[in-house]
Amino acid sequence: MKSAEFAQRLTQIQAEIDLVLQNSLRNRAGLTLIAVTKRQPLSHVMLAYKAGLRDFGENQIQEGVPKVKSAPPDVVWHFIGHLQRNKVREAVKNFHSIHSVDSNKLLERIDSISGEERLCPEIFLQVNLLHDVDKHGYHPDHVKDALRLALSMRNVTCVGLMGIPPLHLDDSALCQFFKGMAELKNELQLAFPDWPGKLSMGMSSDFVPAIQAGSNYVRIGSALFGERDT
Repeated sequence: MKSAEFAQRLTQIQAEIDLVLQNSLRNRAGLTLIAVTKRQPLSHVMLAYKAGLRDFGENQIQEGVPKVKSAPPDVVWHFIGHLQRNKVREAVKNFHSIHSVDSNKLLERIDSISGEERLCPEIFLQVNLLHDVDKHGYHPDHVKDALRLALSMRNVTCVGLMGIPPLHLDDSALCQFFKGMAELKNELQLAFPDWPGKLSMGMSSDFVPAIQAGSNYVRIGSALFGERDT
């Protein structure tokens, strides 16, 4: 990909983001665009970096860590894929935030390893809002107890929730999904008023309704870089 093509894609996405934020009466500072570089070469990371992006997301430890170590030091790295417990140490040591904490066992493992490494990553609890068998995440009824546990820990900072809608939802159902995530977040903030309650939701195909519902982090890959190699 050439820099001119990337700049055009980025400009278009940023224009869409600005418009939906304006229509939603939201400030641009409340939204972070995470450039998802799964199966993208380091050269594409640098292309996005030179265009001004600083937040990047990876789905796999084995692929992501070499990019983390090769990228400029001011890049903020987000781990957004399913995290196996045997990969936690590498995630904690290399990523600033983990968006995919989907069980208490994983949460406890991250807290333990973070203490050993003297680190304190930001984490998001992944919610399986619609009980999708193809998705990981907490059952909505269990999120409150998981959040209480996370907030009691010393070596992680739980900042919000992450959600991924099931595939093939129509526009109305997609909006309802994101609205449901926002409603769950609002309910939890009543119980935990000091909790930041950020939302990580929205990808290349659905970031507009996600932002309309209140997303604070959108994870965009193919819309920026084109289709990935398989």
